[in-house]
Amino acid sequence: MMQPITAALLLVPLINGEDALISQRLKILPQTCASSNESTAVIKNLVQTGRTSKARLIANECLLLLNNNIYASQFSSLLKCCPSSSDIIIETYKTSKEKLHENKDYLQTIIGHHNKDGSNTTLQSFRDTNCVHSDALTVEIEVQPFTPYNGGMLYTRGSKIIEQWNACCSFWSNSSASTCINDYLCCEIVEGSDHHLILPALREPHIQICLENSNSTEVIEIEQDGLLNLYDVSGVLWPAGYLLGLCLSNPVKCGVEEIFKAMSYVMQPQVLELGTGVGFAAIALSKTMRHHSNSPSVIATDVSKSALDLTVTNAYRNGVEEMIIAIEADYRDVDSLLEFKKTIILSRDNTSKQDQQGFDIIIGSSLQSLFDGTQDENAPLWLTLDTLLSRSNPSAIVILSHVRSGSERIQVPNGTIPFELVRRIPGDRFYMKTRDGNNSDFELIVLRRRQVQ
Repeated sequence: MMQPITAALLLVPLINGEDALISQRLKILPQTCASSNESTAVIKNLVQTGRTSKARLIANECLLLLNNNIYASQFSSLLKCCPSSSDIIIETYKTSKEKLHENKDYLQTIIGHHNKDGSNTTLQSFRDTNCVHSDALTVEIEVQPFTPYNGGMLYTRGSKIIEQWNACCSFWSNSSASTCINDYLCCEIVEGSDHHLILPALREPHIQICLENSNSTEVIEIEQDGLLNLYDVSGVLWPAGYLLGLCLSNPVKCGVEEIFKAMSYVMQPQVLELGTGVGFAAIALSKTMRHHSNSPSVIATDVSKSALDLTVTNAYRNGVEEMIIAIEADYRDVDSLLEFKKTIILSRDNTSKQDQQGFDIIIGSSLQSLFDGTQDENAPLWLTLDTLLSRSNPSAIVILSHVRSGSERIQVPNGTIPFELVRRIPGDRFYMKTRDGNNSDFELIVLRRRQVQ
């Protein structure tokens, strides 16, 4: 069992010298530059033919060089292959992706190239994942919460963690080894460390998360849109989604053993994720289900085409592509959800009555419009869950992740809806805190259909 630690553990022996540090991040551009002197055309072609992951890697490597003047001379030959400005790179990526998404079969195009090319392992080579087995190398930070800083700004432990992570772990870092506190520094987000405070890591093209489950501990790699689509909230991992993934990777520790009952009741359990984003929770649960169920599947839905692109990529990157089905669906549209449910469920179950059919497990995190006004028995959340959750599986369960206080907290009307609250699980169980050191802002909400007495 992992023990809580004060800050973070290792990455790799930090590279001596800034040239080496930047070279570690340049994996695709040198290969591309050898065969083409115009990365704009390369990015456009890659995206429009479904190789969106490789396009993101090239675009981000060009952005890295363009935004660090100190590398201009060392990597001048590579800079010649990049467009003249960051704006051109970002616009090329966005417009090319919009063109791809005009094709109704865009996900199949992306999947086809993943099957042909294999999953990209570039991210893994930058991290030494043996670090997850150590809990001895801690980082000491002498910062008092709420100490006035920089003309009255508050400098908290959380802001120090973010500053340190940005200096030593960020893809965009140009720090040498002397900037970092230890010779070894873990850049994975590890349960028990404070690194979850960097979330959402809006600018990062990828992050790594260390998950502990009942069988092993492994590193999950999550690709994000980052700077290429900075204001798309579905293209990055958020704290509520991180908490949900931690829980689903280890249901016993989390206290949701009901997941196993829901899976065991049917031959081929089906999970529905509402608003999958980058797919982290779907990936975490897929890895759990693989050890406990026969032919399970996770239907990962989102209204954002970019999010589904990332979910497919991350499923392949983490070896669960055969279990995750990415589908474009709007959880706010009940009529379309009914059609969606009919199509998905009938492919598995044509024995029970249609009005009894549904998903065995439903998960979701911070679905703002769906989680609004839940104190009202007619709130959209209750109608959506009633439409989608199985009636034929008595152990069917809902697990949601959201804020734990204030008006935004999910409220369960007592006795007036067909659902009952099983329990609330605070983020503190996974050592999550706020940036000023208080108890976590987030919680898990476990629901089931109201039991008939």
